[in-house]
Amino acid sequence: MNSHCIMILSMVFPLQYSITAQASSWNGGLPLIQTERGIDSIVADVMLQMHATSLQSSNSTGVTINLRSGKAARHFRHHHHLKNVQGVLIIIGWGTMLPIGVMIARYFKNFPIAWSEWYSVHIIFQGIGYTLGTIGWGIGICLENTLRLHISKAQRVLSIIVFICTTIQMLAIFWQPKKEAEHRRCWEVYHHFLGYAVIVLIITNIFLGINDEDQAEKWRWVYGVILGVLALIALALETYRWIKSNQLRQANSNMFTFP
Repeated sequence: MNSHCIMILSMVFPLQYSITAQASSWNGGLPLIQTERGIDSIVADVMLQMHATSLQSSNSTGVTINLRSGKAARHFRHHHHLKNVQGVLIIIGWGTMLPIGVMIARYFKNFPIAWSEWYSVHIIFQGIGYTLGTIGWGIGICLENTLRLHISKAQRVLSIIVFICTTIQMLAIFWQPKKEAEHRRCWEVYHHFLGYAVIVLIITNIFLGINDEDQAEKWRWVYGVILGVLALIALALETYRWIKSNQLRQANSNMFTFP
């Protein structure tokens, strides 16, 4: 707008002076004040109108920018909230409840602690943990496709492997053969081995995913504390299992010792 104003003024004022000079000579040397003022008023009106239009355009652009920035901020907060929800679901589901389910099956089935309700509690923890973790994983897939988030290839592939393995473990409930079946032992070996392997993959996957978060250090401390508590409980139960096993072995050896 400023360049146009300068061009208009540069064209108008020389014309004004030339017209005034010629008119003055025709009028006996008297200046035509009315004509000069009329041209000034026209130029002033044009400049005021152009300035008002410029201000109106600037205000409209500012409102548009404010509206767009506000909408972008709301979208950012929404997606940031969904990403936090995704992390919480995976940590609680896959990273906490599934390991607890494995610990229940290992330490409360028959030895060292016999608990008649261990199987039902084991299924509950595994089912809830699998569901929560899978929902979180699905939210992560949606956010990745929607926002084009930068996720490392290793973490993406590992999360897919974790999902497949946990799904196989859940389906193993329906594939479980009867105790008197010949291939029962093979099923138990595969189920136990895959269960422990899945826990290692889940922990690795969670820490890889935490590295892509904004507050990675905070998330790392939170899950580190959860893992520390679970590890201490597992260590205590494993120690108790080892003590009970030694006592049982010693009792059996004394039973077959003759004086």
